[in-house]
Amino acid sequence: MDAIDTSRSDCWVIGYGNFLRQDDGIGSYIIGRVEKAIKHKKTIRTLALHQLDIVLVEELQHARAIIFVDATMDVVDNGWKRVKIAPEFRGVYHVTHRLDPSFFLGLIHSLYEKYPETWLVTVQGDNFEFREGLTVQAEQRACRAASEIIDFLGRHYDHPQITDNHLT
Repeated sequence: MDAIDTSRSDCWVIGYGNFLRQDDGIGSYIIGRVEKAIKHKKTIRTLALHQLDIVLVEELQHARAIIFVDATMDVVDNGWKRVKIAPEFRGVYHVTHRLDPSFFLGLIHSLYEKYPETWLVTVQGDNFEFREGLTVQAEQRACRAASEIIDFLGRHYDHPQITDNHLT
């Protein structure tokens, strides 16, 4: 990962999942759309990952807001949802195969005595088999979620270069 000036990163948008498992790649897909819209503004960072990694905690300590984006196998009303999450820190048993965004907040809070406002955006996927590319339905849901994230960034970070013209 390239070194960045994290003190200037007001907001992070982090998508995660395995893009080689069809709809599990929703997080990376949304990050691609957000990156195009924000034109790589220095105060908004995007990151697409296979899975969350504990090494991010140090970089995320400076964020004012974090939006995690992931696919879900659950049926979700309207195909996607956004929930505000709070920090949890229940011990090291979480540091195994899969890390949870609330655990990240718990670590940030425990280590740095602060935590940013954080949301988890989950988008319903349909197929998680080994295959590249999203299903048509998951792509439609991901586009709606990406548009909402872009709109949120535009409202709360008032950057004139944020646009969703690429979505039309």
